Amino acid sequence: MSIRIPASLRLTVPLILLVFAATLSAFNFVYHVPRAELAAEEESRKRLAQEMSRLQSTLEYMLLKGDDVTAQREIAVLAHNHDYIVVVLTDDRQSVIATTRRAWLGQPITDVLPQFDLEQAAGAIRERRARVTHDAANNALLAYAGILMGSEREELRPSRAGSLFLAYDLKRSTAEARARVLQQSIYWAGWVIALALTMWLAFHFLLTRRTARLVGAAEQLAAGNLAARSNLRGRDELGRLSRAFDVMADDVAETQTRLRQDIAERARVQQALENSEEQYRSMFNASIDGLALWNAAAEMVDANPALWKIYGYSEAEHRASPLSKFVGPSYHPDLLRSIVAGEPLHVELTDLRKDGATIEVEVHGIPMQYQGKPHVLMITRDVTEKKRSEEELARHRESLHQREKLAALGSLLAGVAHELNNPLSVVVARAVMLEEQGDPATQAAAAKIRIAAERCARIVRTFLAMARQQQPERVSVAINEVVSAALDITSYAVRTSGIDVSLDLADNLPAVLADTDQLHQVFLNLIINAQQALQDQPGPRRIRLTSRYDPTGDVIRIIVADNGPGIPAGLRARVFEPYFTTKPVGVGTGVGLAVCLGIVEAHGGTLTVDCPVEGGAEFTIALPVSSADAGVAAAPPPVEKSPSERAILVVDDEAEIRETLAEMLTDARHRVVTASSGREALDRMATECYDVILTDIRMPDLDGRALYQEVERRWPEQAGRVVFVTGDTLTDGLREFAAACGRPVIEKPFLPSDVRGVVAAIADLV
Repeated sequence: MSIRIPASLRLTVPLILLVFAATLSAFNFVYHVPRAELAAEEESRKRLAQEMSRLQSTLEYMLLKGDDVTAQREIAVLAHNHDYIVVVLTDDRQSVIATTRRAWLGQPITDVLPQFDLEQAAGAIRERRARVTHDAANNALLAYAGILMGSEREELRPSRAGSLFLAYDLKRSTAEARARVLQQSIYWAGWVIALALTMWLAFHFLLTRRTARLVGAAEQLAAGNLAARSNLRGRDELGRLSRAFDVMADDVAETQTRLRQDIAERARVQQALENSEEQYRSMFNASIDGLALWNAAAEMVDANPALWKIYGYSEAEHRASPLSKFVGPSYHPDLLRSIVAGEPLHVELTDLRKDGATIEVEVHGIPMQYQGKPHVLMITRDVTEKKRSEEELARHRESLHQREKLAALGSLLAGVAHELNNPLSVVVARAVMLEEQGDPATQAAAAKIRIAAERCARIVRTFLAMARQQQPERVSVAINEVVSAALDITSYAVRTSGIDVSLDLADNLPAVLADTDQLHQVFLNLIINAQQALQDQPGPRRIRLTSRYDPTGDVIRIIVADNGPGIPAGLRARVFEPYFTTKPVGVGTGVGLAVCLGIVEAHGGTLTVDCPVEGGAEFTIALPVSSADAGVAAAPPPVEKSPSERAILVVDDEAEIRETLAEMLTDARHRVVTASSGREALDRMATECYDVILTDIRMPDLDGRALYQEVERRWPEQAGRVVFVTGDTLTDGLREFAAACGRPVIEKPFLPSDVRGVVAAIADLV
């Protein structure tokens, strides 16, 4: 017998939740009942042991005094305690002398209590220690102990010993324990069921009901209702699926409408052809789609000029050549026979033109009667350009998708880089300060720290440049620095791939007028392409970067070469085409080299590829330098003025940054006051005037921008003393704000000389 699970989520989900609640309650009952019964039994044993000890002491005391009546009354009182099934006291001849059941008085113990083990009782009597055991049915606890009753004549010590037998009702205590567990299980089961029902209600309103609505719309659409739409709202997955379904339904309705209109039009054409041969011929020849009439033997009976044109024939060839010379549609005869049987056809396939070129065609087949015999009218439309446009659109969408992913990655890198700038600022500044103040050994160690930190700072700046996505800006650029920055980014991937990188960069190269970020993207793409080409190559793997100045052409040539598999001669002319790639799906999009070529040509240079005889590939970039020196004047080096004592306020939410700035300025004989937030800075400025105010731009509560605006409102004369400190002016708003204020900006990581120079310049203006 098979169990049928309801197909609807409205029944399946609550059923599963209720089964879960029942299973959990049953497990709780099954698990806790034995433990509760065991605990009840242990508690009963303790009470029984205490009662036996009390009775043993009390009865011995009374019997040794000879007070048998009181001892019998002590036992008779226990008959009112429902926990005791029976209590029996025997003398040394095993005859009952006191019991909770008066009918047993004077009878042998073996007759009234056969369930007691008399051998164990004898041992307990000799040891005068109570023993407790179970009865055969495990419904009662059986206890027995020895009782001193007196002595024979002329004996000094008591020698007569009786026995005390007691049966304790265990079944009652275990039943109470089971009842408590059952009550607790029912209580928690009710809560679990209530929770399950609550979860079901939430599931129903958030998912099941909306899913049923979407399924209903899909079923209506499948049944032919082209107006069916789900119209679900929300930004979750179901909402997105609903919107995608509605878009698909719109497309289906539009396609169906267009197809029906097309079929109706073809039907009208067929009817017109049946009514008039002349009209048929006129319309047949005037159609812009290719028309061919096939008989049941898969032979072409007629074809219009448009079909000949689609397959590469001229008008003269169409007029002079019979249909038997027509090299045209390669439709399979089986399809035609199925159409003759009354089955329409609509296919898209790739065919060959007369000259051997491939074309994409869309074919509609319509069964019809011609001259009283079954025929098929094949309507052929050349969709080659349409296919290319669709493929181009798909490639553009993929390119846009890749750009969106790169933009998201850039934003992430920008955030990480911004957070790294704070500790890097502390490391760089502290290292420089140690170099300025320490002994030679300390200075050497600090120099190593500074060099490593500055390398990290260069990588961070490169990340930020990639993430800014700002408009290209041509400045004087040192090519070797751009190449080194690209290598800093790719060094880990290249090193872990077992690739040796050799640098042969010429010294004293002239600068070029270029956009640093764009050139960095070019070198980064070329290095990554070389690393990927060497990935599966046997060792040794090498990448060589060379830069040279060519005075004859007044250009700088940079070569990125590898010893990989190279590029086949037939593909070298296509490597710079957009979307052309030889990499597997998911590894490349084919836009990297095309973008590199566009950037280089936009800078007035050239990008070429060559494959030496010894193997590998060489990409050569040639950039003109003639306009660089004339367009950009060299900036004079900053001069750190002699310090004079000034009152400086440092505002930063990072304690390490505050302490570092305070120490470097204090060493310059300035008086420094620090504040951990913008509000604290305002409180300090309300009581004291400062010559220079260094504030971080990004801070919680009240950031640097809001602090400047508040200072400008309260103390306009002090607004000109503000200097912004930031890890990155990434957003347009921050850049525009700093430019609009006309205030200097110190970017992290900073050097002590830079900070002191800016402070001195601002202080001299006050």
